[in-house]
Amino acid sequence: MTAPRTAPGAAGPHRSGIELLRLDRPGPRTERARAEVGGLRPAPGQRRFVDPVAATLPKADAATGQVPFAVLSGGEAVGFGILDTSVPSGSGVVPGTAITDSPESAVLLRSFLIALERQGQGIGRTACTRLGPLAREVAPAAREILLTVNTANPAARRAYLAGGFTDTGRLYLGGDAGPQHVLAKPLPSS
Repeated sequence: MTAPRTAPGAAGPHRSGIELLRLDRPGPRTERARAEVGGLRPAPGQRRFVDPVAATLPKADAATGQVPFAVLSGGEAVGFGILDTSVPSGSGVVPGTAITDSPESAVLLRSFLIALERQGQGIGRTACTRLGPLAREVAPAAREILLTVNTANPAARRAYLAGGFTDTGRLYLGGDAGPQHVLAKPLPSS
């Protein structure tokens, strides 16, 4: 049996059936995935940490440097995220508002969520392990992927750590829902 072909902009199918698909490129597959992710909403306990995709996707489409993507499982969109190349630098005037001292070498994962009914199946963890090729495509000069996760969201933090991120020991204090851990994942050299 041969492996399925990867569409342009996809990070590639894997044994687990998890694939990352860029949503900023035209095509029927992208349009279908965009429609599917539009209905994704955070779990009730996560609503204070992440907005619904229906609100986030249009903002990403309008922003320079933000690339939305779908997490596909068996071809179905079950998750969403944004890779953002406009990472806040360490020169912030307000202490705790910067997540890195080297924004030019980082890409930020934001607005990441997995459909409520698909949580607990390892999809988020697997998607995190598959971010490298997509991040390299979006930000060729990046050496790491960064994200912030609220200190009151230990389940998400555990999933990110299981997906290959490590805690930098830095706290981001500029979030709307309180302090956030800054996690990082190195990108292999291209």
